[in-house]
Amino acid sequence: GPSMLRVDAGGGFAPLALSAGRAPLLAAVKDHGMAMMALVRAHHFGALWVEIEPLASAGYCAFACTAYMPAMPPAGGAKPFYGTNPMAFGWPRPGGEPMVFDMASASMARGEVMVAAREGHAVPAGTGLDRDGQPTTDAQAIIDGGMLLPFGGYKGAGIAMMIELLAAGLTGERFSFEAAAHDNRDGGPPRGGEFLLAIDPARLGGEDWAAHSEGFFAELLAIEGTRLPGDRRRANRAQSQRTGVTIPGALHEKIRALGGRTG
Repeated sequence: GPSMLRVDAGGGFAPLALSAGRAPLLAAVKDHGMAMMALVRAHHFGALWVEIEPLASAGYCAFACTAYMPAMPPAGGAKPFYGTNPMAFGWPRPGGEPMVFDMASASMARGEVMVAAREGHAVPAGTGLDRDGQPTTDAQAIIDGGMLLPFGGYKGAGIAMMIELLAAGLTGERFSFEAAAHDNRDGGPPRGGEFLLAIDPARLGGEDWAAHSEGFFAELLAIEGTRLPGDRRRANRAQSQRTGVTIPGALHEKIRALGGRTG
């Protein structure tokens, strides 16, 4: 079978299309040692680690990224051009849970800025600009016509550019600025693309690849104060499965109000 797959979401939610494409992607990487997938005509991407974790759990090194609606300026600019452009990476750990991390190219995830705005908290300097292109720590000013900044200045901007080219240039989907240009503001979702890559580490690293990488993790965790990305999320997930999810009362009331309006 092919090693390069294209999944058309048909204007629907990305997680459903990705779940349909997962089995063919796993079959392709098993056959070829490496496989990639382009997800097109999708919206509402959600967290990328959810897509990467099953691939890493199946024994493969995996990477995913997406670009979706302008939210950050390029280095030196003051106009939203890149999306927050998240990426996720997963590494298999035979006999245990995989190492998975998920991060935006922005200095702070947009969802975190929205929470800060809702709760009236300031955000750290360097998080974003207001609508006039001036630095601000006011989360609401960033949301109301402002923009987020890439993490690490030009370094984060370079990674955001790479993700635009992988998730749109390579897949044939819309770049973030094109998604905005085609958004008619009618309440319907804009569309975007996602790029996924899966690699069988045994094909390149040899039969001792797992022991070799586990030695790396052991050395890392021997440094006081360190932990692996995703450890806290995994612990919280296990706790929630046992005891349920605890949320603030104000958030609970807001969810109930939204549910009442939509039925």
